[in-house]
Amino acid sequence: MMTSSDREPLVEEGRVLGPQARLTLGHKILFFMLGLISALTICVLIRLSNKLTADAEHKSLMHFKEISNGRRFGN
Repeated sequence: MMTSSDREPLVEEGRVLGPQARLTLGHKILFFMLGLISALTICVLIRLSNKLTADAEHKSLMHFKEISNGRRFGN
């Protein structure tokens, strides 16, 4: 067991950290808002990705429809 020269117990001995190590309410709100913004950004990116996929699918269907009708691009 390690000993310390001061009167405070060591962290290894189960000392509870003081108030300087705790998050304040402002920090908690800041981290919550950061997480919320991150989640919303992910949702927006997924929605944009789905929209781009749907647009690409629509364009490919129109392309194959034109090919099946005998028309080609550039004519």
